[in-house]
Amino acid sequence: MPGKAGFFLLGCWWLQQAAVLPSWDSVALVAGMTLLLAVVLRGRNGSTWLLWALAGWLIAATQARVNWPPALPWPIERADWQAEWVIERLPVVRQGITRLVVRIERLERQGETRHGDWRVRLSWRGAPPLKVGQRWRTTVRLRPAHGHRNAGSWDYAGWLFRQGIRYRGYVSRGERQLLGEAACCWLERLRQEWREALLAHTREGAGQALLLALTLGDRSGIDSSMRQVLQRTGTSHLLAISGLHIGLIGALAGGLAGWIWRRTPACRRIPACLVAVASGLAFATAYALVSGFGLPARRALLMLAVSAWLLWQRERMTLPDAFSVVLLVVLASEPTALLDAGFWLSFVAVAAILGLLPHLRGRPAWQQWLGVQLGITLALYPVLLAFDMPPAALSVPVNLLLVPLFSLLLMPALLLSLALSGWTNLPLLGVQTLLEWLWAALQQAAALVTTFPRPPGELATIALLSLAVLALLAPPGWRLRRPGLLLLLALHLPRAPDLANGDFEIDVLDVGQGLSVVVRTAGHRLVYDAGPAYPGGFNLADAVVLPWLHHHGVMAIDRLVLSHGDRDHAGAAAALVRGIRVGEVLSGEPHRIAVPARRCPAGEHWTWDGVRFRFVQPPWAARRRGNNTSCVLAIEGQGKRVLLLGDAETAVERALLPWVRSRAPFDLVVAGHHGSATSSSGAFVKAVAARHVVYTTGYRNRYRFPRPQVDQRWAAVGAMRWRTDGCGSLHIRLDAGAMTITPRTETHHRYWQVRDVACRMSSP
Repeated sequence: MPGKAGFFLLGCWWLQQAAVLPSWDSVALVAGMTLLLAVVLRGRNGSTWLLWALAGWLIAATQARVNWPPALPWPIERADWQAEWVIERLPVVRQGITRLVVRIERLERQGETRHGDWRVRLSWRGAPPLKVGQRWRTTVRLRPAHGHRNAGSWDYAGWLFRQGIRYRGYVSRGERQLLGEAACCWLERLRQEWREALLAHTREGAGQALLLALTLGDRSGIDSSMRQVLQRTGTSHLLAISGLHIGLIGALAGGLAGWIWRRTPACRRIPACLVAVASGLAFATAYALVSGFGLPARRALLMLAVSAWLLWQRERMTLPDAFSVVLLVVLASEPTALLDAGFWLSFVAVAAILGLLPHLRGRPAWQQWLGVQLGITLALYPVLLAFDMPPAALSVPVNLLLVPLFSLLLMPALLLSLALSGWTNLPLLGVQTLLEWLWAALQQAAALVTTFPRPPGELATIALLSLAVLALLAPPGWRLRRPGLLLLLALHLPRAPDLANGDFEIDVLDVGQGLSVVVRTAGHRLVYDAGPAYPGGFNLADAVVLPWLHHHGVMAIDRLVLSHGDRDHAGAAAALVRGIRVGEVLSGEPHRIAVPARRCPAGEHWTWDGVRFRFVQPPWAARRRGNNTSCVLAIEGQGKRVLLLGDAETAVERALLPWVRSRAPFDLVVAGHHGSATSSSGAFVKAVAARHVVYTTGYRNRYRFPRPQVDQRWAAVGAMRWRTDGCGSLHIRLDAGAMTITPRTETHHRYWQVRDVACRMSSP
């Protein structure tokens, strides 16, 4: 059975790697082939693996087709539409912006009206108090769901797709009318009432945020600083309503119900085991519903239900077979669960426990508990790397204390306090105080954590790490621990440089309407601009730059150059410096950025590993303010030349003309000011004679960058033009042999990701 489940998983996984969703004709063709193979291979047990893999692919493809969100009736343009919509999920308010999941039932545009059922994620700045189930008529502006496409970045579009959401947008100026209440969403209405009651009867602060997360699955109070503490201590799983919480509620309720039932006369007619299983499942279901019935909760509840069924039927199955049945049921019901890190964390943790049983049998209880925590931490290491989640150095000691605390004290006390909240709030306030003490201790622990070297998150590295973990957790007698330990240590050794002297690589990251470029030589790294930050606290260093660096195993950067002080270039500088060791910071406007820096002086130059760097902006730029203070960085190695302009405008370009003409042609230019008409003047473009130019632009940006006249100038000199909103990040390798450019969308595009912007622009 484990082998069949493994091949079924492989089939589901293969479908999720597709760049284009298979058509119904393709699905039907594969279904016919599968049936034919089933007839031909009947009775041949050794060949059933192919059938199970095809079955996984078929179920995943069919569900993806059936659940594909409907398209909007008209092409999306930069225009406002009138919409009638109903609030389906709890509104989340942060920094004056309310975020909503709504169902649009009616759309109007230029006298045309369409009715439908479109699930959309909306934001509304300065919204009035909103309730689930309200029906509104407002003016909205919509666009396809789109995320930042880089190695290590969170797949925002995929996360929305798994919720049935294909579009996002905002409420714009215009009509805003409350039409009434819709007859829907009774569960979300109930959750909102309970949230308001909890907010009214508890104190503001971390304890309140933790209470909301543990009771209602509402993580809106968990801000970025709290998330960092949870990541550093390896305790994020304690607040995600998943297997630990659902299983614990089921075990507590089932155990209590069974204990009471055994002391009643009815126990003779109805076995206590049945009452315990039914009660545990019922309470776990209720808790999953109250917590919002999210993907992790649904998956955990399904696992519990299958396990309870096997227990009640008293199926004589081995633990690996029972594990495989649960895996098959979960995947068959929700194949996209494979895209969720929680799926892998849950199943790998359980698989690790099953693998540890032979090692721990007969040992003292404290050794068993310690062995389980160590084994789970080790087994989850490859999963964390695969999903670019930072491994926590304190995970083992912290979880050794907190998991029993949650299981034996916090969750029972929380349930009891909620049951008594109708009469008194004192128990609930007591639990909140306990959570606040716990949070203060976690903050102290997080402050002690230091980063440690981690291997790159490449597929080959993750596969080798998984082999090392399997060897370390192999059954007794296999004698694989020593080679497994050696492989694990070898993967953490420093790697030999893969760049020769004079070679270098440029990675232009997709940070939306902003800029961040990573330059790598054989032994050094430079980051040019940190990307934007926004008033709500969201910044592109935490979202893109740091995950990209960690994905590639980078623990420090030698130099950070912040071209100037504008928010879209230096806004995320503080977050970047906080998240990684930085040798030196330079900027064209040191007084405008949030970290200590010195000015980038015109003419300063240095050489790293045979690659030459020079700031080439005119000296008078230091006396200016804004775009024209940008540090303009020229890079040269192996006869290849690159120019990073920041937001330098035509005045700086005119001053650079003599120098540019003496060095032309350039192999790569990152266009100044994102392709704005204030940069890339005709004379400068002709003088540079670039072979390739990159526009760093936000998806459907309101400035309409790159401007058509700018692109025409670059096209006229024969430059190949690339744009990050269509390509995602761009990896450029420059060596003695050739220059290669690899867009992220060419290697990692998935069928749910929109691709309505060209990566490489065609000639005008």
